[in-house]
Amino acid sequence: LYCSLAFSCEKCEHTIQINTSKMIPDTKHRDINICVQLASFLGAHLAGIGRAGVAKIFGAMNIPRPVKEDHYEEIDRKLLLPCIKKFQHQSMEAAIYEAVDENDGDPTSLTVSGDGTWQRRGFKSIREVAAVLSCNTTPKVFDVQHLSKKCVICIGELSVKNTDSDLYDEIISNHDYESNYDGSSGGMESKGIQDIFKRSFSKYQVQYTRYIGDGDLSVMWDLTQHPSYPGIEIEKIEDINH
Repeated sequence: LYCSLAFSCEKCEHTIQINTSKMIPDTKHRDINICVQLASFLGAHLAGIGRAGVAKIFGAMNIPRPVKEDHYEEIDRKLLLPCIKKFQHQSMEAAIYEAVDENDGDPTSLTVSGDGTWQRRGFKSIREVAAVLSCNTTPKVFDVQHLSKKCVICIGELSVKNTDSDLYDEIISNHDYESNYDGSSGGMESKGIQDIFKRSFSKYQVQYTRYIGDGDLSVMWDLTQHPSYPGIEIEKIEDINH
């Protein structure tokens, strides 16, 4: 991904060599290669295509293949994911502070809107993400909750179990178990919204006392039957534009 340009003088034969990318100290790698790899890892993580997707893109662009799967997973788990979570938390925390500053009444009682989205349409999806947003002029995300009925890593590594049981045991013992929901797909949204409400005070020291939602009655029913804040009734505001 880099080239070396050489300029020679016809009279004195002195040559000047210019590299388009610097060498990383104590290695044989150029920094542009590392930058491209890290940028591709970040894009793959955010887009959800993984190393396999990066390999296809690199192949189409005639770029050398990315690092091996185990190195990719290590970089993703130890470097990228902690950074993404850190900035995600900072962004949502800033949104809370902004909503508190703009709130005319009790600064700790906020009006929020919420909704969920499935990985696939219908009521058979095994994954769902619920989100709660501010109701300011420019809505911003306060919190998100990911729900999954299966663990992709546990399922994907079954092929390794018969060929290398030691590697399988190591992967299973060190990975983050994704499955955190065992109900119906239709109940994922209400469960995710309820989890977000329950941790609002411990996480941000605020309470979501007014909820703007669509016609999904199960969400409001769960919030009413399982109060997140003792002694406080959550008011439902119907979103007619949903």
